Amino acid sequence: MLGSWALLVLALGIVGYAVAAEAITLTDAGKLRRVETIDRLLEQQRKEQIARLKNEMSQASTRVTTLQSEVASTERAIEDLHDSNFVITVSTTENKVYARRDGQLVFEAICSTGKNETLRAGGRTMVFRTPIGRFRIRSKEENPKWVPPDWHYIEEAQKEGLEIVRLQRGQRIGDLYVSGRDVYSDGTAIEPGQVLVRGGAVVIPPIGTNARELPDVLGTHRLNLGDGYALHGTQSVRQLGRSVSHGCVRLHNDDIARLFSMASVGDEVIIY
Repeated sequence: MLGSWALLVLALGIVGYAVAAEAITLTDAGKLRRVETIDRLLEQQRKEQIARLKNEMSQASTRVTTLQSEVASTERAIEDLHDSNFVITVSTTENKVYARRDGQLVFEAICSTGKNETLRAGGRTMVFRTPIGRFRIRSKEENPKWVPPDWHYIEEAQKEGLEIVRLQRGQRIGDLYVSGRDVYSDGTAIEPGQVLVRGGAVVIPPIGTNARELPDVLGTHRLNLGDGYALHGTQSVRQLGRSVSHGCVRLHNDDIARLFSMASVGDEVIIY
C-alpha cells in the first residue's frame, strides 16, 4: 500500500514537472515572438531611415550641382570685370560689398547677406539665400517702402503658432475690410506695419494697400536687381557682417547712400 502511495506521489511530481516545463516553454515562445516583433520593427525603421537618407543625399547632390554651376558662372563673370566701367561685387562669404571703377577699388563696406535657412508652409519651401550670379541694376529708389512678401506673415504666424488668412477686397474678416488703399478696422484705417490677428490667424493684407507698405525698413536707398532682390539700407545695423537677411544685401544707410550716388541703372552687380 505504501509503495502504491509512493508511486502516486512520484507520478504527480512528474506530471507537475511536465506542466511547469510546458509553461516555461510557452513563456519562452512568447518572449521569442516579442523579440522577433521588435526585430521586425527595428528592421522596418532602419529601412525607412536608409530611404530617407538616400533621398536627402539625392537632394543634396542636386543642390551641390546647382551651386557648382552658379560658382562657375560667377567665376566667368569675375574674369570679365575689365569689360565694365563700374562694377559692384558682393562676397557672401565675407559679407562685404566692393565697387570698382575702371578696375580700381572705389568703395568697400560691410553688409549682411542671406541666412541660408528654409521656411516651409502650405506645401511650399522657401530658401532665404542671396542668389549667386551676374545681375544688373534695374532701378534706383530713395526712401523706398517695403512690401512684405507672404513669408513675412507666415513667419509672424509661426512664431505664435497661428494660421494665416488672406484679406481680399470686398471681403470682411471680423471687423477688417478694404476700402480704396486702406484696410479698416471698425471704420479706422490700419497703420502700416501692424500685425493683424483675427480668429487665431494672422491676416495678410492685399498688395496695393497702405497696410502692406512699410516705410523705413529698407533704409534710405535701394538698388533693385529684380525678382525681389536688392541692395538696400537697414535698421538692423548691429547685424551687419552676418548672414541674417532673407536674400537681399543690407548695408548701413550711410554706405548705401554713398553707393547709390556712384551707381547707375544698368551697372553690373556680381554676387559670389
